[in-house]
Amino acid sequence: MIKNYIKTAWRTIRANRFFSILNISGLAIGICVSLLLFAFIRQELSFDTMYPKAEHIYRVYMKLSAEYNQEKMLSLPNAVGPALKSDITQVDNMVRLVKDGYGATASIRSGNDNFSEKQLYLADSTLFSIFDFQFIEGNARTAFSNKKSIVLSQSSKEKLFGKQEAVGRIISINQRDTVQVTGVFKDLPANSTLDCNMVMNIMDSWMGQNVHWSNASYETYILLKKGSDPAAIAHEASKLIDKYVKKDNQYYTQFFLQPLSAVHLYSADLTSGVTTRSVNITIIRTLSVLALLVIIIACINYMNLATAKSQKNAKQVGVNKVLGATRRQLIIRFFVETATISLSAMLIGLVLAIILIPAFNLVGKTDMTIQHLLNRNMLGILAIAWLIITLVAGSYPALFLSGIKSISLMNKGYNKQGKTILIRQILVVCQFSISIVLIIGISIMLTQMSFIRNKDLGYQPENVVSISIRSLKNQEKLNTLGQQVQNLTNTVATTFAQSIPGFNESGKSTYKLTTDKQGLPTLSCVTYGKTINTLGLKLLAGTDLPNVIGRTDSTCYVLINEKVMKFLGYKTPEEAIGKHIVTEMSATNSIISGVVRDFNYANLKSEIGGYTYYTMNAPSESPRNLLIRYKTADLQTYIEEIKKIYTAIAPDAAFDFSFLDQHVQDQYNNEIRSSNVMTLFSFLTLFIACLGLLGLAAYTAESKSKEIGIRKVLGASVSSIIHLLSANYIKLICIAFLIAGPIAYYLFNSWLNDFVYHIDMPWWAYVVAVLTVTIVAFITIGFQTFKAALLNPVNSLRDE
Repeated sequence: MIKNYIKTAWRTIRANRFFSILNISGLAIGICVSLLLFAFIRQELSFDTMYPKAEHIYRVYMKLSAEYNQEKMLSLPNAVGPALKSDITQVDNMVRLVKDGYGATASIRSGNDNFSEKQLYLADSTLFSIFDFQFIEGNARTAFSNKKSIVLSQSSKEKLFGKQEAVGRIISINQRDTVQVTGVFKDLPANSTLDCNMVMNIMDSWMGQNVHWSNASYETYILLKKGSDPAAIAHEASKLIDKYVKKDNQYYTQFFLQPLSAVHLYSADLTSGVTTRSVNITIIRTLSVLALLVIIIACINYMNLATAKSQKNAKQVGVNKVLGATRRQLIIRFFVETATISLSAMLIGLVLAIILIPAFNLVGKTDMTIQHLLNRNMLGILAIAWLIITLVAGSYPALFLSGIKSISLMNKGYNKQGKTILIRQILVVCQFSISIVLIIGISIMLTQMSFIRNKDLGYQPENVVSISIRSLKNQEKLNTLGQQVQNLTNTVATTFAQSIPGFNESGKSTYKLTTDKQGLPTLSCVTYGKTINTLGLKLLAGTDLPNVIGRTDSTCYVLINEKVMKFLGYKTPEEAIGKHIVTEMSATNSIISGVVRDFNYANLKSEIGGYTYYTMNAPSESPRNLLIRYKTADLQTYIEEIKKIYTAIAPDAAFDFSFLDQHVQDQYNNEIRSSNVMTLFSFLTLFIACLGLLGLAAYTAESKSKEIGIRKVLGASVSSIIHLLSANYIKLICIAFLIAGPIAYYLFNSWLNDFVYHIDMPWWAYVVAVLTVTIVAFITIGFQTFKAALLNPVNSLRDE
């Protein structure tokens, strides 16, 4: 019996080739898009599920006090982890992680080769047992038994030593530490939050040996005992603040526990984390909705075309019923026809998705492979999707037509039933509404991204390159490097700096009086050189920091922004110059050299806070970068010139550089990725909708062929015929806009509000959306309506 249904379905598909091609094309594109999106979403949702103890692993974070705007911070003092383990019995173990140099690139020397490494961590030995690292050389238990040990990932080991055994080999870190390889672990999966390539023992460093409750630079994970209550443990953890920290020093007020399963997707509001693999859950939700919308539009297409085609074939259904076909048989027939079409579309969509993986990776900045599509789970989802699409898309023609009496189906007036037309119009309005919302959304997102790229940040990150200098410990070598780079023809200005703006500065406070307990939290960065010219800061009063200071000079020269100036009570920048202030760098001898305009050192989702550049002898921090402003048309040659100078001075260190403007753009990777994906798939969604519109236009023109013929005989012009066939779509677009406008405003106004600095809601985005949908709709239906308007009326009236 099923075989006969399939044969009947296939004949129907072949007899209606045009409609079938539109249906299969629309569904195939929809399935292709949704498959790619769902595969990506599934990968993001699978983060950290590979760890056997994942259910009991929690990351600890803290809430800062009111003067720090009650921010939630991932980096903790290094005393927190040990205190949690010793004072709270439900805590089974803990591990602290911090990147070497607080995130600066490390220089690795192996034999005669130099390498750069961005993922070198210091951690407790418990890291390997809590997260169950899989060792292929050495073992987790003895990895840090000896001092000055390092453990490598498999890929790092192959980069340094090739296929040779690594355990026992000696490598040099930043020309400072000589360490021995004691283990090699399998590379952490791409869906692991932990991203370390090399791990050193934190207890070999002052970072682990000098335990304190002040400096917050360490990410801390704890392993709870089975049956523990995380909320109760977080409450007990917060009590430790009063136990160990003096009231005047409590700049944080509360500890929280974050399940490992939530770390990847729910950390957007948490600052200062060391791991880089995180995504905002909002993006996942947005892409999930987009994937569902694509499928919904594809199903609406099918239902629209199916109802139109079914009215055309109503007499055939009526004859079947007269000849004894039961309603059950007709329902099965329609569902089999839908299943055949959707299965064909599913297979074509799967092939398209596989072909488009490289393009999706490029647009979405992902690393998806064919295995993400062709695995048991995804194929299971595909089978379920096929069943759902068959039931949803085939429901209306199957349930509606099968329930109508045969005499009604045989009646010529059946094709004019208002209920059927109304349903089709509602479905078309849904398609238009979704398309308008998406087009408004991408217009807003792209405009905001353009605003971010072009906004005056208060400094000029363009044409600035940062060179890592952590391996140069000799002051003479640093001076030589700075002088020789400055002497290059294309060098405009240079400065040695602790960090680039918004990355690895120190948290310090500035006070109005020495007796003040509460000051202004500021970011501080020690520099030596032409700081203002190199970074393009706007000097409001005073001068840049001094290039050279005497060896006996104990003064801390500071360059403050307007935020600090206003906190100190100065009304004008000129009033502040030369004044002594109280800073953590020097409580008794800090002098304001200059005041610069406020600048956006962090991303535009954050407000501008206090910022201080300073120069002094024997600072608590040291420069890690040489910042260079350049002006050249041949950047590659210029970088090679710098590399040549660096290599001559430090032949045993790796040459590593980055561009400041790229760092600024990297802060918006999630937003850029979202806008790229939404732009591409929104227009694909509109294209799918147009396929259905094309079919409806063809059906409308065919069903009104006699009416058109009569009107032409009576003198109707081509333009009036086109208006007759297309005027209804204008009404539908207007209704769709009235529905889509408020929805788009609500959704994307909330998105804009995530940014402290953002555009106003652009009215023109709504106009662009309506015009785009209208123009595309009329281009789609134009050919069919124009063709129908030019038909010879004799042929139309003669046909019965």
